[in-house]
Amino acid sequence: METPEHRVKLIQAESEQLGHYLHTLSADAWLQPSTCQGWAVRDVVGHLILGAELYTSVISRGLQGNITPLEGLPAAGTANAASASALLDQLSVARRESLGAQLLPTFHATGAHLCELLAGRHPQAWNTPCYHPAGLLPVRTLVDLRLGEVVMHGWDIRSRFDPCAGLSPSSLPAFLDVLRVAMGWAFWPGTQYATPVRYRFALTGSVPAQLDIVVADNQAYLEPAGTAYADVHCCCDTATFVSLMYGRLPVPDALATGHLEMDGEAELITAFAQWFRGV
Repeated sequence: METPEHRVKLIQAESEQLGHYLHTLSADAWLQPSTCQGWAVRDVVGHLILGAELYTSVISRGLQGNITPLEGLPAAGTANAASASALLDQLSVARRESLGAQLLPTFHATGAHLCELLAGRHPQAWNTPCYHPAGLLPVRTLVDLRLGEVVMHGWDIRSRFDPCAGLSPSSLPAFLDVLRVAMGWAFWPGTQYATPVRYRFALTGSVPAQLDIVVADNQAYLEPAGTAYADVHCCCDTATFVSLMYGRLPVPDALATGHLEMDGEAELITAFAQWFRGV
């Protein structure tokens, strides 16, 4: 199992690579829409800056025993990506607007500051609970969330100009760990069924896994695949799975291109696409 220290180094490497890439973009490219719906490239960078600042704040506070919400943010455990999206959009754009020409230097500085905070921490610190809208999460999970944020939003930018851009393979284990702990963050409540619905995924590629997604009582959970009956059987590589769960690859598109196979009732396949629309 990868250590938090290793993943902090991955955050630093991915952030530096993205920073170098951003330096190559023209002024016009920063104004172009990213593949993150509703955000131009510059808005995505503003969001990454805001994220680094928020993670630095909540981790610093958590290490001091303070798990209260940051001003203006919902109580821990009361929000998910769906309910928090409008607020995060507003805060990200406002942060970008406030920085003007200092957007790229601030991206470098805030990312470096977060990695400095995390570097050299005692092993026990990784389990310290910290505030997050999804709930009280240990520092190690916030590290994984940040790594996923940098990688996914880096893809949102690169794929706008390079259709062949992909997710960093080294980041895939962290994405899976985030979903194991905070699947509720990726779940958009909608259609409800009287009994739980179980989707069994066989993930292939460089990071293979056997996983079940269970939707019950308008909540979702990720757990190791077991022997319980599965309503829908699914097969794809791990990068495709992550793109599905983070809303970058719509289920109909993945099925049409053969990147995803789903065997089960059409109604439940449609429900899956409605429940998992993006993070």
